[in-house]
Amino acid sequence: MESKKHSILYAFFSNCWRYGKNSKDELDKLSIEVIPEAFSEEMQNKIFCPICATPLSRTPALKNISTNNISAHFKHGSHEKYPESKVCGWRVNAPVGMKYKNEEEVGKAIEAKDLVVVSSWQSEPPSNSSDLVPNGEFSKTAIENKNGPETLIAIARHTGREYKAPSNVSTVMALCKDFPQNLKRGFYFPNSQYVMLLSDQLYSTLKVQKELPKKETLFFGKITSFNRLSHRNVLKIKSGDYEFKIYSEPSYDERKSIDNTSIGRYILFSATLYWEADKSVVACKVLKWGAYSLLPTKYEQFLTQLK
Repeated sequence: MESKKHSILYAFFSNCWRYGKNSKDELDKLSIEVIPEAFSEEMQNKIFCPICATPLSRTPALKNISTNNISAHFKHGSHEKYPESKVCGWRVNAPVGMKYKNEEEVGKAIEAKDLVVVSSWQSEPPSNSSDLVPNGEFSKTAIENKNGPETLIAIARHTGREYKAPSNVSTVMALCKDFPQNLKRGFYFPNSQYVMLLSDQLYSTLKVQKELPKKETLFFGKITSFNRLSHRNVLKIKSGDYEFKIYSEPSYDERKSIDNTSIGRYILFSATLYWEADKSVVACKVLKWGAYSLLPTKYEQFLTQLK
């Protein structure tokens, strides 16, 4: 599978927040999210990184394509002028594990919800059948995390040090709620080697190649067809060189409102891939309630830089 090009997925735009004067915590409250394609002239000098809160600029300044055929993107300023940006997770060129000096830092990150430890995906749905709210998102009951077992996580990449942290039995539906905020949080998923930003753990089905990932991975892709089989549903997903199928549980799809009307929507799913039909079809079985979800359409714009 191709490595994902790292980029700033979106910026915070604010007319009133000022770098060096206002606190980082205030930035979330005083701003709105904006992707590079939605940038306008009035936003110049008023956009900031959602992670390190330092000023950003857009390249090219106003056009969506530069004279060098480079698509619009945000970039950090000089790390000498803005030292916080030097270690920003959205500045580095390749995904890296998030580093913590000690167990106290891990605990503070969990308390601040900057770090989420997921021990497993919820196997079955909650007993309450009211999963969806009127705007098409999942209800609080449907995505409520359950307490999981203490889980060993690596404090920092390559150090070998591990720490027992409280975990949740979670759902991909919970990741899709407040999706932009979750993109800049650190997550430790089942089978993870270390904590990474959610934005570094989402892989487009368009980038799947002949060498399939060997472990369970979090993917996203656009649904191109939906069919009911005798015991399973099969969703076909837009991909690169190969046909891509997801086998799912019909009763769960019904509760999630996944059917023919979902064609053209994006789905997030955690799965281990395998080959079918003499390596011409990529497939996976996603049979746990918590392991997949439609992404609310209002958040699809935040996938642009990840495709």
